[in-house]
Amino acid sequence: MIHVAICDDDKELTKSLAQLLRVTADRQDIDVDCDLFFDGSELIRAITKQQTCFDLIYLDIEMKDIDGIHAAQALRNAELPALIVYISAHEEYWKELFCTNPFRFLSKPIEEKEFRTVFSEACTEIRKRNGYFNFCYKKAYYRIPLNRITYFESSSRLIRIHLSGCGEERPETLQHQFYGKLSEVEKQIASMNGRFLRVHQSFLINFDYIKVMSSIEVQMLDGTVFQISENRKKEILARFCALAEI
Repeated sequence: MIHVAICDDDKELTKSLAQLLRVTADRQDIDVDCDLFFDGSELIRAITKQQTCFDLIYLDIEMKDIDGIHAAQALRNAELPALIVYISAHEEYWKELFCTNPFRFLSKPIEEKEFRTVFSEACTEIRKRNGYFNFCYKKAYYRIPLNRITYFESSSRLIRIHLSGCGEERPETLQHQFYGKLSEVEKQIASMNGRFLRVHQSFLINFDYIKVMSSIEVQMLDGTVFQISENRKKEILARFCALAEI
């Protein structure tokens, strides 16, 4: 199941996009759950207050209350790694869009063929990101969605898993721990998801939660900063650039 949001203040266009989405998903044999919003503030409220998480968001740029760019910035600040597809009749917003890490841009009026192509590409990317990390701790078995893990932290043989918040979750629910080796975790995840970077012997971080990267450090969306090990800089920079182009 892929969870989709469509946000546009043109109600008729929003409804027609929802219908096009359902038809496209049916043809590609993909289960979707679609929520409609007619203003950026409604979308932000659904995510931050109602704890609703989305895999894919179609977002109009020009809306009366909160426009698409400011809505996307709020979503990124809330550490939501959803794929964002902007929809607009204007293409002069590229600089503003870049900082919100959009997946694609659809021009109005939307062509069905282009919509189907972008949806298919988004589903492929979502499958890459999704999946579960499995582990045991104190005789209990856990399955954590990979797209909610911001980073793994290793200290001796204890590994802590740090999760992104979705809505108003309690801080104690956003961290798990187990005993193991970070190198083994890295191998396990690499076989399912190529979006985690070993920036340091003690840290394995999720690319989708990176805000800023320099030659010496990485800053996450929540403000956490990691130093990049000297012997890993070249590899990390190459992988970061490759992932940023996808």
